[in-house]
Amino acid sequence: MRHILVRSVSRLLLGAFVVVFPLSAMAQTVVTMWSFLDPAKTTGREVALRGMIDSFEKANPGIKIKVEPQVFSELMAKFLAGHNTGSAPDIIWVNTENMGALAKSGAAADLDALFLNKWTKEQDADFFVRAGWDAPMSNGKRLAVPLFHATTSLFYRKDQFREAGIDPASIRTWDQLVEAAKKLTRDVDKDGRVDIWGFGTPLSTERTGGTTAFTSMLVAGGKVWENCKPNYASDTGIRAVQLHVDMINKFNVMPKEAITNHADDIVDQFIAGRYAIATLPFARYSQVQAQAKWGGDNLGVLPWPAWTADKIGPQQVQGWWAAVWSKSKRTKEAGAFLEWMINQDSVRAWTITGGQMPTRMSVWKDPVLRAPKYDYMKAVIEGWSANSFLVPTDCNISRFDADWNQAVQRVVVGGKTPKEAMQEAEKSFLSRQ
Repeated sequence: MRHILVRSVSRLLLGAFVVVFPLSAMAQTVVTMWSFLDPAKTTGREVALRGMIDSFEKANPGIKIKVEPQVFSELMAKFLAGHNTGSAPDIIWVNTENMGALAKSGAAADLDALFLNKWTKEQDADFFVRAGWDAPMSNGKRLAVPLFHATTSLFYRKDQFREAGIDPASIRTWDQLVEAAKKLTRDVDKDGRVDIWGFGTPLSTERTGGTTAFTSMLVAGGKVWENCKPNYASDTGIRAVQLHVDMINKFNVMPKEAITNHADDIVDQFIAGRYAIATLPFARYSQVQAQAKWGGDNLGVLPWPAWTADKIGPQQVQGWWAAVWSKSKRTKEAGAFLEWMINQDSVRAWTITGGQMPTRMSVWKDPVLRAPKYDYMKAVIEGWSANSFLVPTDCNISRFDADWNQAVQRVVVGGKTPKEAMQEAEKSFLSRQ
């Protein structure tokens, strides 16, 4: 009798485990996503992402989103390796530089077929940065959608402009920027050394991340790439290199050490008060504003200059997009979360919590964003509306900015002419195609 009772209890307990625990686990589909953001951390964008995941899982209790954070510079290479071995994540984040590689790989699902064909024309048109919205199109298929757009901007210190008597609106050309930089370069303590430089831009060949004044300069002068063939050694390209060199050697508005500085170096130095104007990733605006030794209220954004004063310089569209792996067994669920990350509530979170530029015009028109503290976004949005561009996504444009920075270094310390240096840059670009 005792043995029968033990067996009965054992069966009952085993049944409880079989029914309760496995069914609970089987009820959820796990969607894996690779991103450079970690929703367990506390930066604005990571908090925004965490909120999207929480709200999506609450609305879709049968789906769990698992984020596996990656180093941003390694995302695409690892994803393509995973695609080839059948072990890629369901959702992958991709930046501008790797859009071409994504398209050529066949690793991204057609999002029109997955969910976008169900959208109205108004929903589609709401994504007003059309260069960014259409960037992932390949052979008639939309392979990714924008999560948040980024750009490179000219940050400036309002207090330094006031002291120098410079009206920011007066800087419409590169020559006018140089003249302003001369006035802004200062030896504050009169010890014979410059304390505040008029202009700073990263000129290292490493960790530049597309943060360069060169792109706007070259695009303003005509076609930079045509059929993946670079046109760097043009009159405009030579002029752009010479201007960078002259800022260091002739006008003395930028330190020579800038040729070894990457984007993070310039960010840190601008925060510390070393520059009055600096080329920086727009995504760092909130960081700079919060950490500036000279007061965040003094931070502003200049429109990009052009070579002539008759138009605004071109504003680059950069950013991060998300795609669904074409071989995923969970494309429906992955597509549902992708769509969730770009709905109005999510775009509002990317903007207000994450400090990113809104991708939807309906969100930009939200009364909340009319508050003065969001005025800094106007310069970029007006720039995108007036004159925007995207680097070609069908070429391998990785390290394109490093090639240009190398050209400056070749002239400053290598004795090359600007034309010779840019011809070398063309060869370097072509070697990667």
